[in-house]
Amino acid sequence: MQADLDMLVSRLGVVSDVWPHPGTPARGRLPVHWYQSTVGSALPGVGREESVTGSGMSASSADHARLVAVAEAAERYAGADHLGEHRIRAAARDLEGECLEPYRYPRCSPAEYAHPSCPVVEFDPHAEIRWTRGWDLATSEPVWIPARMACYSLRPESPAENYLVSISTGNAVHADPVEAVLRGLLEVIERDAIAVSWLQRLPLPLVDERHTTPVLDALVRWNHEGFVDTYVFDATTDLGVPTAVCVLAADRDERACRAVGAGTGRTMEQAAVKAVTEAIGVRELLRDPAAEPPADLADFADIADGARYMGRAGRAHAFGFLLDGADRRPRRPVPPLPGDPADAVAAVVGALTGKGMRPVVVDRTPMELAAAGLTAVCAVVADLQPMSIAPLAQFKGHRRLYEAPASMGFRVLEETELNPWPQPVA
Repeated sequence: MQADLDMLVSRLGVVSDVWPHPGTPARGRLPVHWYQSTVGSALPGVGREESVTGSGMSASSADHARLVAVAEAAERYAGADHLGEHRIRAAARDLEGECLEPYRYPRCSPAEYAHPSCPVVEFDPHAEIRWTRGWDLATSEPVWIPARMACYSLRPESPAENYLVSISTGNAVHADPVEAVLRGLLEVIERDAIAVSWLQRLPLPLVDERHTTPVLDALVRWNHEGFVDTYVFDATTDLGVPTAVCVLAADRDERACRAVGAGTGRTMEQAAVKAVTEAIGVRELLRDPAAEPPADLADFADIADGARYMGRAGRAHAFGFLLDGADRRPRRPVPPLPGDPADAVAAVVGALTGKGMRPVVVDRTPMELAAAGLTAVCAVVADLQPMSIAPLAQFKGHRRLYEAPASMGFRVLEETELNPWPQPVA
């Protein structure tokens, strides 16, 4: 896959540049490799003043980190509105039986919609919006889905299209189309776990000791030597996909007192390493004195605003539901997904449909990626809880937010009891 991705890198290419991250922590080199990348300047819909970037971190090698950074930039490119794919304009009620059913879409609560600074509107099945073709992963049948769900950079054409908070969840690029679909699905499931566990304040168990690895031990040890405590939680939901959430606690650090990372994988070992690696990167971002979060929650726009806001020492108490008593909670081993991509996709799709959900995938492969032998997809599972970077639109009216904790064996909080703090995952 390295050679294929390198075809995309040139001054005027899909990926215009890739370089080692310049940041160095105060006590020496990071224990992980970190690369950044920039999407080509010719990206449609992006002005010269804007910068679309990718990032890659790896605990194994610099080459792998660079590969991930280039792949993420390619993913961002594929998610832009420039494919020229066939779209239609119609109301959902006119596509009944042919479209992804609106009752599945995430929705805010009436209280959220009523807030004067709520950034989204309720989906209107009578309003005309844009739709694009996807494929039902359970039946392999074509289905219309809202274009903004399939193209995160697509800007609303009318107020009726402003029914969601767009981020790149579910986008993936890979040389193996089936692996691309799997990775897109895993990211959607990861974000669902993040959103549900934070909003419902789930007292997650720590990852079982049987899932430790030499790499994970080395990362934890490096943190400990810098007076940072590492908590790796088992955030696997009722879908059974290995998922981990890491909280780094540095009580002496005013700016980066708490940093959070998350990961999914075929195994819990993979998920845990990814979560800790991501949390280390987030912590370094929080230590940047030039990066300040908005003071007003209504002004949050960058995906890292919540992490910066929640990283401050004065808000460390908001993580008490996770950290307090964590060592006393029972742990459990988590079975892995199959190693074969097709078998893994079948297992994940089976878990989703078993819960009454409808997973859909959209082919978003631009010609530049196709020429390099790559496939880009966007996986959409509207039934799952979205991870929203907008504090005033957390989609607290979505049924998944209340059904998932019960399925996982946790108590269920009512809306008035939900976590009021912004999402800390960047």
